[in-house]
Amino acid sequence: MLTMPNDIRLEQIVESMDHVLKAQARIYMHLAREAAERFGRDGERSIRLGLRAYGHWRGKEMQEAHHAAGHPVNMETLLRCWDNASTYVAKDTIEGEGRYTPNDVEFDVFHCPASEAWKDSDFHQMGHWYCDEFHQAAARTYHPDGNVTIHENLMKGDDRCHFRWLMPPDAPKLDPGEPTEMATRLGDDYVASSEIDGAWKALKRSNRLLGGHYFTCAVPIIERHGEEGRAAVVAALKSWGAERGRLLRQRHEGRGVTVSLEAFWSDHDLPARIIWPVREIEVSDGRVVVEIDDTPQDRAFADHDHAELGALWYEASYPAMAEAYWPGTLAHWELLRSRGDETNRLVLERQS
Repeated sequence: MLTMPNDIRLEQIVESMDHVLKAQARIYMHLAREAAERFGRDGERSIRLGLRAYGHWRGKEMQEAHHAAGHPVNMETLLRCWDNASTYVAKDTIEGEGRYTPNDVEFDVFHCPASEAWKDSDFHQMGHWYCDEFHQAAARTYHPDGNVTIHENLMKGDDRCHFRWLMPPDAPKLDPGEPTEMATRLGDDYVASSEIDGAWKALKRSNRLLGGHYFTCAVPIIERHGEEGRAAVVAALKSWGAERGRLLRQRHEGRGVTVSLEAFWSDHDLPARIIWPVREIEVSDGRVVVEIDDTPQDRAFADHDHAELGALWYEASYPAMAEAYWPGTLAHWELLRSRGDETNRLVLERQS
């Protein structure tokens, strides 16, 4: 069971949200670039199909989770109980200045970590594809009469994203039926006992979405392009991992943190120790072994029968990340839940 550490601070959670939201943006970016470069316009089609699948997946999970938590399925619930931490980091304008009714929600977003990551990498056009494809698919899946417009968009050069989420006044009430075990489990993550608990659960949900963003975009690339598509996914995971490693090292050096195997985990880019229960098995200058019994992305891989893609996520990205973080570092997953093991065990070693 994933539980919030007793000593965690709100500012640590908010900082981790920024890292996770940018990791989501970048994994899409690397998959999209690899597919477009290898397969041209057909690869671009695969990218758009993946974004729609991601919207359908999130829209369905939110619909079921909100219903399980006792909320009506409408546009107000969708945005007040949004799954990603993107709304938390922009809550001053979304909640403080937004306009909410059950069938009509309108607000501006000035701060978007995803757009910052994409702009830093000159990923404007395909970044806008995400905004265009994902949000519409999520709205329509959440409620068949749902709709969204974003006529001002950060990825088009505007100073904000202006969202309006709409349903007809006479839209039928939706009853998703008896909640499933998964819906009940996910619904619990929308019930917060305090501000810090709400922030922690938003980060936990975002970590799950990172796994889902990966497999919903990877599946059409593999299904439509076969073995070459799988090779593209592996290449994207490696380049994503390498970028994560470089950025993590830059952050550590900027803070005066000594680059080491231990620092790789004690100040990781994903929410190790904040969300993931990390157990240190061995720690020395030249070798670190850690076990992680559970993570939100592992649960997403298991819930949607993507264990093989889950194993690939770890096996391709982490060796590249470790090498980019500190050249001469080897990373190997001795155990993986996605391979049927009871825990995840990572071994980090310095080459002699």
